[in-house]
Order: sequence, then structure tokens, then C-alpha cells
Amino acid sequence: MPNSIRLDRRCFRYYLISFSAIALLISISIEPTEAQTFKKAIAKADLILSCNFDKPLDTQDWWSNDSRAQKSAKIAKNKMVPQAIVQEGVLQIRRTEGSDHAAVARTKVQFQDAVITCKFQLAENQKFSVNINDPNCKTVHAGHLCRVEVSTKSVVIQDQKTGTMANEYRKLKESGASKAELAKRVKGKFKTTKRATQASQWHELKILLEGEKIAVQIDNEFVSQFSSSGIGHPTKENIAFSVPRMVDIKNLAVYRIAPKPSGTEQP
Repeated sequence: MPNSIRLDRRCFRYYLISFSAIALLISISIEPTEAQTFKKAIAKADLILSCNFDKPLDTQDWWSNDSRAQKSAKIAKNKMVPQAIVQEGVLQIRRTEGSDHAAVARTKVQFQDAVITCKFQLAENQKFSVNINDPNCKTVHAGHLCRVEVSTKSVVIQDQKTGTMANEYRKLKESGASKAELAKRVKGKFKTTKRATQASQWHELKILLEGEKIAVQIDNEFVSQFSSSGIGHPTKENIAFSVPRMVDIKNLAVYRIAPKPSGTEQP
């Protein structure tokens, strides 16, 4: 065999091995960095909420939209089953059949930046969202600021303050604006990431809110990251689980991150 061919093959093997080694080093260096982001954030944060759901929900701390569900589903008060109940350390949220709104279980917790963690279990083709709200913000409907929606097929991060919950958007929708106009109004206000999450199994969700950024991790795997101005709203007053059908939640915790100095405030 000619020496030139042998040399070419050696060079090819050398470059192939070198490329593989570089790719491995990159993957090793990047993946831990993403995973460590949450650990570092939690390490420098203060635990301000911890719910192991070892006792019934305290109505002083938790609120659900049972009254609306009862009325819209036309159920007698004495026959209305609570949509959020605790069973053996698990918060079970089930939307009332016939209700005109997703089931909501909401708790007060104040922060600007934070890490929210919980474990969840979904049925097949189901979803739920963690909503972050400030009822004192009057430029949006019901104080909705941002949310993370998790389904068995994807993860959605959404800026609601400047998107679908903004009063301007809702007025535009009520005025009969076309779908194209509405889509243009909320373009760039959310991010959808395809991600299969196994049904009927427990998973760990971590949400990092820092400045105008939200990052999401499931089962210690980085899923998605999205930045938008509404996320940076300086005051968050509560978090809520919004459930179109059903979800199980346990081990909820919120870690507050000390805010960075800022010379501006948002309305």
C-alpha cells in the first residue's frame, strides 16, 4: 500500500479521535454547568416556603377556585368536592367536571427572584402549569405575570404580563381582532420546547426565576431557558398550580434569591 494512503488514513484517524475527544470535553463541561446553575442558585438562596403536604391545606395559606367551579358546573354546595386535597403527602388537584376554568390551587409567597421546586405526576396526555402572580399589578388580568407549563410532550415558558394576560391584549381580543393580529401581538412572548415526560411516574421540576430569565430543569436535566421583560416584574406575591384536568404534587419548596441592585422599577 502506498505510504501516502497510509498517511492519509492515519491523519483521518487522528482527526476523528481528536474531534471525538473535543466533543466529549465540551459535553462534559457544558452539561454540569447547566445542572450546577440550579444548585448554586439554591445554595445562595433562603428557603421561604416548604410544603410536604403532611396535613390538610390551611385555608389561611392556600386558596382554590372551588366557588367558581361549583357555580359554573351548577353543583349544589353540599355536593361540591374540593378540587385540591391532600392524601398521604400528596396534593391532588382535580378539575371539577363541567367547570368553565382550570382548577387552581394558590399559595402566598413573596419574592423577586427565586427557585421553585416540586415533584409532580401526570396522567397520559395531561399538563399543568406553575403560575407566578402579583395581584397588585393592574396592567394584567388577575395579576398573571409568567408561567411554566409542563405536559407529557413539551415545556412552555411564557411571559404573560406583556403577552396574553396584558390588558391591551385582552381588549384587542374582545374587540374581535383576527388570529393573525393576536399572534403578532404575543410574538416572542413564549417559548415551547419539545420534551417527553413519562406519565404515571414521579418527576422533579425546578424553575429558576432570575431577572428577566426563567430556566427549567426536569429530573436534573436542563430543558429550556427563556427571557422576556414581564418575567422581570419586581414583585411576585403568590404561585399557583393551574390544572386543566389533573395532577399530583409533592415536596413543594421556594427559595428566595436576594435581588440584584436595580435603578428601575416596572409598572
